[in-house]
Amino acid sequence: MNKSLPSAITGLVLGVAISITLIYSLLILLYSWMVEDNIFNRLVAAEADFIEQSYQQSGTLPQPRSGFVTLHHNWQDMPQELIDARKRKQDRIEFDLNDGSTVHIHVLQLEGIDYVLMAKVDDFEVSKDYLPNLLGWLALLALAGAALVSIIAFMIGRRLTRPIKKLADQVSYLPTESNGATFANNYPDNEIRVLANAVETSFFNLQDALQREINFTRDVSHEIRTPISILKNLLDSRSHSQQLTQSDYQQAQRAIFELEKVTHTLLALARNESKQKSELDMTQLVENTLLEHFELNNSEKGQKLSLQLSLQEGIYLHANWNLTQILLNNIISNIVQYATGSDVEIRLTSTSLSFINHTTTPVPVQPEAAGVKAQLSTGIGQGLNLIERICAVNHWQMETHSSPTVPLNSEHSSSKETTSAFKLTVHFNPT
Repeated sequence: MNKSLPSAITGLVLGVAISITLIYSLLILLYSWMVEDNIFNRLVAAEADFIEQSYQQSGTLPQPRSGFVTLHHNWQDMPQELIDARKRKQDRIEFDLNDGSTVHIHVLQLEGIDYVLMAKVDDFEVSKDYLPNLLGWLALLALAGAALVSIIAFMIGRRLTRPIKKLADQVSYLPTESNGATFANNYPDNEIRVLANAVETSFFNLQDALQREINFTRDVSHEIRTPISILKNLLDSRSHSQQLTQSDYQQAQRAIFELEKVTHTLLALARNESKQKSELDMTQLVENTLLEHFELNNSEKGQKLSLQLSLQEGIYLHANWNLTQILLNNIISNIVQYATGSDVEIRLTSTSLSFINHTTTPVPVQPEAAGVKAQLSTGIGQGLNLIERICAVNHWQMETHSSPTVPLNSEHSSSKETTSAFKLTVHFNPT
């Protein structure tokens, strides 16, 4: 930084202090000159009152009592420069003469005749004599005051700007050291905390948007794989006949519909529009998903699965419909793709939705992490991560559990193979 805040505050306070000191010193000098001039004016006025009273009592014109005051019977006896200055300004009473002296005048009328009292006061002026010493003392006091103000301003500036400097340092390290923890509450409850809250909110919104962009690219790569594969297989199988049957057309239409729906849903998730929620009938939604799921109803492996359903009626949840639909489709797709045994158990209660299937493929550690996938998987390891993030948006909690077991009615595994019961549970009201 070119200039720190404490230095700027110190300079500002010092400048204000020096300016106030100079102005105050100037006011003191002006006040002293004003007091001195008014003393002279009152002395001359007192002499005029004395002369006027004496003339009224005795009828004779007395001489002024003070030796520095002279009485003139007409203006012609006055110095010429005084007469000229008086003509320019009739109410002026103080004049500086060419010889360096200063005079004060007072005009009084006696029986219609103007008399002028002139007091030569330059011998009694103390401001001019003490002004050099006074300026020196004022300068010394100004320097001392400036030094004291600088120290106080520096200390106060450091104290006031310490939270701002701390905030600036913390913000500068946010991109590399942020772990999701908040920091605004560490600041005093004033404008600094308001600023910290704004910075914190903006930063985490930016981080959230960046994370959504990263997840979006993974989600798109994962979700559009199935409908694109269907369209490719359909075109490859009909490349020679150049004719689509009604079933082929329905499959293509279904794939295009799923592709469009997934694209809209993932774009909404990436744009943070997934907070729009409504009341969902989970029992009906699970049943419809099972009936309409393409792989479960139209693939050889899906049709061989035996579903053991235990769906409680009247389960209503406040959630996002599109994201919940993608969650169910992903879970069922994983079951169809990775289930080794033929039995799949699906349970729905008021607090959770669970899926249990058997597989000979070793389940990786933390399968819900992004990029983690099974050994034989051809995907990118994003399915369970997407499910977990959809649960987080709906304020649910996903739990996975794998335990060694022997599947019942297995048609794809031998007794020598190690099998595991994989259980995925979505808790609606996590504790």
